[in-house]
Amino acid sequence: MSKNAPRDFDTAAAHWDDKPQRRMIAAAVTAAIVANIPLHHDMQILEYGCGTGLCGLQLALKTGHLTAADTSTGMLEQLKRKTRSLGLDNVTPVLIPPSHWPLPAEAFDLVFSSMVLHHIEGTRPLLDNFYRSLKPGGFLAIADLEKEDGTFHGDPTGVAHCGFDTRVFFSLLEDSGFIALDTQTVHTIRKQRGNSERCYPVFLMTGQKPLGA
Repeated sequence: MSKNAPRDFDTAAAHWDDKPQRRMIAAAVTAAIVANIPLHHDMQILEYGCGTGLCGLQLALKTGHLTAADTSTGMLEQLKRKTRSLGLDNVTPVLIPPSHWPLPAEAFDLVFSSMVLHHIEGTRPLLDNFYRSLKPGGFLAIADLEKEDGTFHGDPTGVAHCGFDTRVFFSLLEDSGFIALDTQTVHTIRKQRGNSERCYPVFLMTGQKPLGA
């Protein structure tokens, strides 16, 4: 997944939702996806890097079926627990290897990911994989950090990118074949760094696979 050693997400999973900041990011990203993507109850959706389901389980309430994919067994166990608690029967957890997971072709109406891609070194191959996995007319929604100076993570373990230049990311999506691209800042994370507070914007970029593709 990353050029650095992987983070121990299995250990962190049990208390992942405890941080209000994570819940705030997920709420902002989910609200922006709902506002920008025409969701419906027949949609087949994929969350790549689902974690404990902070985003995905909310969208599962509004769509037909969620494939929730993650590299961490611990995260998926938390997601399963929450799925049972919510009484959801339209969620399929999938454990994926950290290096490569071939997605089924033209299987999804929406592929989305939140705060995941900065942990993955091969951005363009993954975006190409997302494109292939979408049905013609399907939607993509990616939320992540805007380009930052490397101070966001106190521990850089498992970090492949210090956020993304949205202009470059926009071009990557164009090169992968996506159309109707749009980007917006959906949240700002504030962290204390030394004697000052630093702001780290989170963008949501959406696009669509052409109907004739």
